[in-house]
Amino acid sequence: MDYYCTSKFTELQVHVQGRLLYNCCRAYPERIDLNWLEKNPGKLFHTETMIADRKLMLENKSCVSCHHGCYKYEEKGLMSTRLQEQNNQFISDTGAPLKNLQISLSTDCNMTCIYCGPEWSSSWHNNIKKNGAHELIGFKVDNDNFSNLWAKVKQKSRSVDSRFFNLLLQEIRLADGLESISFLGGEPLLNNQLEAVIDVADGKKITITTGLGVSHSRLSDLLKKIKKKRIKFNVSGETTGKFFELIRYGTKWQDFKERVKMIEDNGHVIEFLSTISNMSILDFKNFYETYGNKHKITIGTMHDRPFLMPHVLDNKSKQNFVLEATSLHDVQVFQDILKLINSKPTETDRSNIGHFIRQFSSRRSVEVNFLPKNFLKWCGL
Repeated sequence: MDYYCTSKFTELQVHVQGRLLYNCCRAYPERIDLNWLEKNPGKLFHTETMIADRKLMLENKSCVSCHHGCYKYEEKGLMSTRLQEQNNQFISDTGAPLKNLQISLSTDCNMTCIYCGPEWSSSWHNNIKKNGAHELIGFKVDNDNFSNLWAKVKQKSRSVDSRFFNLLLQEIRLADGLESISFLGGEPLLNNQLEAVIDVADGKKITITTGLGVSHSRLSDLLKKIKKKRIKFNVSGETTGKFFELIRYGTKWQDFKERVKMIEDNGHVIEFLSTISNMSILDFKNFYETYGNKHKITIGTMHDRPFLMPHVLDNKSKQNFVLEATSLHDVQVFQDILKLINSKPTETDRSNIGHFIRQFSSRRSVEVNFLPKNFLKWCGL
């Protein structure tokens, strides 16, 4: 097995409120020592752990942080982000400069997307606090000690006034070779410090990843302020109508479409990021027909919730998607999704998806009878 991955040498994801560093989007995080960072300015991308992991990779050996997000799935014959994004670039310098920085300012979010969780969404945290954990076979969705603690801290004290936030701004200024900065969720459009980082990042490629879980007025205010800036919006979405309102609970489909139109009218480039789960496959064609001719659509795969992975589907639903993909044989994303549904689901995953949908929908008083009858029956619903 070839363990090399270019992302380990070029990418860093920073979770500001947790002081967590992910040396690529799927890596297991480490928590930054602020005293160390103050003594080693410009080294945010070159901690001892990151250097050690890159050395192992160059020796074609596995490292724990990458086994967490990719290797363990590849060992089971499943697709991983690493395999999906492989390229021919090879970097041998363990101290190579950071090129792509992703920043999650906080977990503040008005939505509880079905595949998300309390570590990325405050609304998820609040729902679990109110209703308890999702208990499944061999799997549990629950608030951890950190999210419980963080929920008690006000946004003001955990953002601009925090040591790490100010150190992060300094690291951006010192990062020679930094090409792009992307803002992730929670929902970055809710964070009052977004503009401060955008100002520091001026001149670099800036991308905001958003589920558009904000009011029209708040979005309008931001768009006025960034009118002359070249900022791209990566908008999360993969289904329409009732599918959308279930999978991305917290936003109405009509409101979503209107906010997309607002961004289009402001002159910004939009790319849709579609998370392909077993449920989104059921309506992805409709989403593609709505936006595929106007904007690029990039698909991402499910990993953190095994029971939501694309192959955890009944045979009829798989056959229906094969027919859809055949009718769109010249559209690459459909051919890529076909590769994700080949594996046979386990009985545990089949049982878990049914229990999870039942718990998720009942807690939010959402009807699921619009889902295909064959899928509902297969799930035990």
